[in-house]
Amino acid sequence: MKKFRYSLILCTVNRTDFLESFLECLCKQEYKDFELILVDQNLDDRVNKIVDSFKEYYKIKHIKSEKGLSKARNIGLKHVEGDIIAFPDDDCIYSENMLEKINDFFNNYNYEILSIKMTNNVPGGRKVQHNVPSQEVNRKNVMKLMASISMFYKRNVINKVGGFDERLGLGAKTIFQGGEDYDYPLRAMNKGFKIYYDNTIEVFHPWDDKDIDQKKNLSEKSYNGGAAEMFLLNKHHYNFIFKLMRITRRIIIILYYIMRLDIYRAKLSFSILKGMLSHFFYKVELEKK
Repeated sequence: MKKFRYSLILCTVNRTDFLESFLECLCKQEYKDFELILVDQNLDDRVNKIVDSFKEYYKIKHIKSEKGLSKARNIGLKHVEGDIIAFPDDDCIYSENMLEKINDFFNNYNYEILSIKMTNNVPGGRKVQHNVPSQEVNRKNVMKLMASISMFYKRNVINKVGGFDERLGLGAKTIFQGGEDYDYPLRAMNKGFKIYYDNTIEVFHPWDDKDIDQKKNLSEKSYNGGAAEMFLLNKHHYNFIFKLMRITRRIIIILYYIMRLDIYRAKLSFSILKGMLSHFFYKVELEKK
């Protein structure tokens, strides 16, 4: 069985507590053949001591970058040495045998991209992919089955697809603050690569934690996230009916939160809806190389 080497590209800004928890979970990995490429978008040195304290346990490349998630990931991609590339968030957690399971998958199945189950580790939080079966990823289900923290790419995919679209993602110099985690697999599928979603392997991430959400200023970002979704759908030539289905889905979510008297989340979803509607017919220019 081949032992793949992982390059984990982690982009971080403003946070230290969650970052330290993630670095600690890497120490507990049963599978040891990985490097961490930490792309630091902070203007100060707040993470230096934390990062230095873990360098004796595994290889860490600490790189500075200006703000912009897609830009930072592209900088990280220039430093990869591994066979499998992943993009963990600084607030996610890997289970102890996760990398081992993914190594087994790539040895046993003829796929070059894997997406794994995302599990909410906030008590009482929503069940993100609780009953979603394992399946192939396609244009219709990619936004249900993939996110940055759940994606694992063989290096030849990265070499062929290239970097992230820097017009998308948190910190981008545009209004489109999201969508990069769907744009990349769509571009990979356009190149002929097949993707599999495996619900037997999971990564943990906090959703619906009020303290975390307030720090993220979600109310300011929701409109931009809706705009980013329409940018994505228009960029990849989704038809009118599919876009209308996404609008309808968002309206149902708003009604659901209203029925639960969760006015805060209803307002967030309404902001997303406004961003979607205002950019429904947005014309996406070709990406500059």
